[in-house]
Amino acid sequence: MDILVAELEERTVNELKNILPKLGHTIVAVVSSGEEAVQKTVELGPDLVLIDLDLLGAMKGVDAGRKIMEYLAVPVIFITVFTKNCLTMSLQLPEDALTLSKPIKEDHLKYAISNLFKD
Repeated sequence: MDILVAELEERTVNELKNILPKLGHTIVAVVSSGEEAVQKTVELGPDLVLIDLDLLGAMKGVDAGRKIMEYLAVPVIFITVFTKNCLTMSLQLPEDALTLSKPIKEDHLKYAISNLFKD
């Protein structure tokens, strides 16, 4: 599966670069702003976008993720240091939005991806 990563923290990017190939996936691009995430999703057509809520630029991760899901129909997993309950209430994430907590753990990422594509 081709995956676009939108993340600021080098540590998290390195975790994903280590884990995703082990799971049989390819990182097609790494970006650091919401605008880049949307642009690269349009250009590259990844199967999945992993996006941090805290990105550079005027368009934050939550807004870019919503745009990617709604208008480009590409699945998104939000990466964050916060709990899902905090996010759903404060950022108005869709209740069915998938989130992954930092630091990224291989089994959690594998479970999230398999849940998203279980059909």
